[in-house]
Amino acid sequence: MTERHPPHKRHVIPITLMTILGCLSILLLPQSFAQVTNPSTGDTIATYCSSGTCHTPGGVINAVKPNVTTVAPLASPIGTVKLSQSCIGNNCSKITSVQQIGKIGIQLSMVCLAELKSHTNSSCLNYNDLKQFDNTNPLYAGLWVEQPYEHRLAPKIKNHENFNPNPWAIMVDPNADYTTSAKMIIVDTHFTWTNQNDSSNKGLQMKSYQDRYVSSDCNEARVGPNIPLIQDTITYLESGCTTSNMNTTKIIYQKEIPFSYNNPHSTLHYQDLVSKVKATGGLGNCLQNQCGLKDPYKKVGW
Repeated sequence: MTERHPPHKRHVIPITLMTILGCLSILLLPQSFAQVTNPSTGDTIATYCSSGTCHTPGGVINAVKPNVTTVAPLASPIGTVKLSQSCIGNNCSKITSVQQIGKIGIQLSMVCLAELKSHTNSSCLNYNDLKQFDNTNPLYAGLWVEQPYEHRLAPKIKNHENFNPNPWAIMVDPNADYTTSAKMIIVDTHFTWTNQNDSSNKGLQMKSYQDRYVSSDCNEARVGPNIPLIQDTITYLESGCTTSNMNTTKIIYQKEIPFSYNNPHSTLHYQDLVSKVKATGGLGNCLQNQCGLKDPYKKVGW
C-alpha cells in the first residue's frame, strides 16, 4: 500500500507595498545601502532582508548613513570657466563697459589689390601701411600673413567686433560679414572727380575734388594714397560727415574770352543792311547807279 504523507505547508511571503519599495531602494538608491560598517558581519541583503521582507530601521530610507568615504568628482560642473592667465602672449582681454557706436572698414580698391597680388610697383598703399588704423584683436578678427602678399586670414570668431573695447571698431582688410554693416573706406590711386550736382559760377568756375569722394549717405568713402587724408576721413565718417580738418576741394578756373559782335559773320551787319533798305525804300538801280551798300565779305584788293 502506498503511504501518503500529508502535504507540507509552503510559507508564502506576502507581497506588500513596503516589499516593493524596499527592493527598489536597493536597485535605485545604492548610496543608502552601499556598504555596511563591518563587512564581516554580513552583506546588506542578509542584514535588512533576513525575514523575507526588506526594510530599513525606522521606516526612513535616509536614516541609514553608512560610514562611506566620499570620493571627489573628477570634473567640475558646467559653468563659468576662469582661465589661469588673463593674457595670451601680448594680447590681454580686459572686459570694460564700452558703448559701441559703429564700425569702419578699410580695404584696398580692386586695382590696388591686383597690383599688390602681382607685386607691381604703383602709387597704391599696401595693407602693411594701413594696419596702423586697425584696432581689432587679430586673435579674434584674423591673423596677418605676408605670403603670397600682405593680407588678413579669416576671423576666428563670428561677430568678433562685439568684443572690441573701442567705441568705433576699425578693421583693415575686413571679412565680408563685417563690411555689410560697416562704413567703408576704399583706398585707391590718385584721382580727381567732379560732383554733377554742383553748379558753376557763370561758367567760369567749377568745383573739383582731389583724392577723396564721400557718398551722400556718409556710408562710403574713396580716398587716395594719403595717410593723413585717410585718418581725417575716419574722423569725418565718425562725426557723421560734419567735421573735417582737410579741404580737398579745388576750383577750376576758365579764362573769360570776350566776344565781339563787330566781325564779318556778325548779325549786326545784316541788321544794318536791313535798316538801310527800309530807310531808302530799296537799294535802287544798282546796275546803272552806284549803290551805297558795301559787301562785308569783300576782301581788300579784290
